[in-house]
Amino acid sequence: MDGHHFPNLALMKLAACHRQNGDTVEWVNHLERYDKVYQSKVFTFMPDVSVCVQADETVKEGTGYKMYDELFCDDTEPDYSIYPQYPHAYGFLTRGCVRHCPWCIVPKKEGNIRAYRDIETVLQGRKTAILMDNNVLASDFGLQQLEKIIDLKCKVDFNQGLDSRLVTDEIAKLLSKIKWIRFLRFSCDTTPAVEPLLRAIEKLNRYGVKNYRIFVYRL
Repeated sequence: MDGHHFPNLALMKLAACHRQNGDTVEWVNHLERYDKVYQSKVFTFMPDVSVCVQADETVKEGTGYKMYDELFCDDTEPDYSIYPQYPHAYGFLTRGCVRHCPWCIVPKKEGNIRAYRDIETVLQGRKTAILMDNNVLASDFGLQQLEKIIDLKCKVDFNQGLDSRLVTDEIAKLLSKIKWIRFLRFSCDTTPAVEPLLRAIEKLNRYGVKNYRIFVYRL
């Protein structure tokens, strides 16, 4: 329901699961009638569908519908064929977060940070990956995955932003060795987060990361 400007990982996994069961899967054509239709929504402020969907069963899930259940086919590898326009791999290395920011749904939905996927599992043979981890630097497993990303020489983008408060000299050196698709991104959600961000950028500069390669999200 949020549009097709970014691949929906849940729908890709659902497509793969149903195809494995011999089902036919396609985007909804409002002239057709279906056995089952899935509606996924990420953001609560997005409107729901405004036209009639003809289906024997309609399933509405996602944080936009205030549904936080784990996907029944979460272990299924995604079907990228429903998004042929996107060349990158998409996924998570870790789930959850150690922070409890009042505006964020992640702690309620996913809990504390935990290991989730290996980068090679996410890549599925691709050379680039958009990673949606909420705080990969807060996890020992996440840091191990960063080292593996360096060894694999793949390009990545942590599109949710990294936590600058966790950037030590050792982590800055690690980040400087990664091949970034476009930017090394940080989140800076509050005024107290500015100083840690500046210190993190200073460390990265010392290891050769230029400021034009750093992108900052501000609330």
